[in-house]
Amino acid sequence: MSIEPIARRSFLKLTAALLLAPARLLGAEPVLRRSGYAVDIGILYRMLTFHLEGAFEEGVDPGAGRYEVRGAGQGDGIANRMESSGILVDGRWAPVYGAYSFEIHGRQSKTEMTYDHERRRVHYHARGETFFLRRVREVDDVVPLPAGVHVDDAISATLNYRDGRWTPDAAGRLRTWVVRRRRSESEGPDDIARGGYRGEVVPLDLTVTADPDSRKPAALLDFSHFTSWARQNRPARVLFDDERRPTLITGAMILGSSLSIRLG
Repeated sequence: MSIEPIARRSFLKLTAALLLAPARLLGAEPVLRRSGYAVDIGILYRMLTFHLEGAFEEGVDPGAGRYEVRGAGQGDGIANRMESSGILVDGRWAPVYGAYSFEIHGRQSKTEMTYDHERRRVHYHARGETFFLRRVREVDDVVPLPAGVHVDDAISATLNYRDGRWTPDAAGRLRTWVVRRRRSESEGPDDIARGGYRGEVVPLDLTVTADPDSRKPAALLDFSHFTSWARQNRPARVLFDDERRPTLITGAMILGSSLSIRLG
């Protein structure tokens, strides 16, 4: 499958900025990386199946204290696009901007977040359609960030774990905080809240252990933070490589549905 270059002009500008930055003088080299990914989704005991292949481009400059990641993928009846950029805040990667779109079987969802770390708030905009009844859930909110809380998105959390900037607590638990659409824990795939939606800040925990087969790092991830198709008692499993990059994410969800994401 041929994947067209992703925002080539923007990425080339980032590449030039990284190469010209004074990171070498600070002892931290800029890192540019391109890689692929594949997503497989089965719905209703695989009565419906979707396969997506895509590519992402990552530019990380620890010396300048910034990163940018862009990705896009497409398949039959399924497509996604994402971009995330961020900076170093108190020694940890933190998102500044994120935009994510996803389409499956004609159902579309889009999320855009702008993080203001000085004023401790996030501008959160999202619109999505439920799968069966195509009901619309929409958020347009400014979410305050609690004092002393570090907020991540999926990209910054991955970079923080990979670079050893996300350290476990006394119990060995990795905890961070993410912004999401506020909803009840019992929300079903087609439920709609009365009175509209707001955003909220919620904790996200990982406990990393050794995979019994490969002995590489592995962790359980509560996907119910991100979708009403998931439940807390059925976490997804994340496998990492020797460089602490995620390589495989698998999860079983409600109504006999499943998700598999292969990275790299």
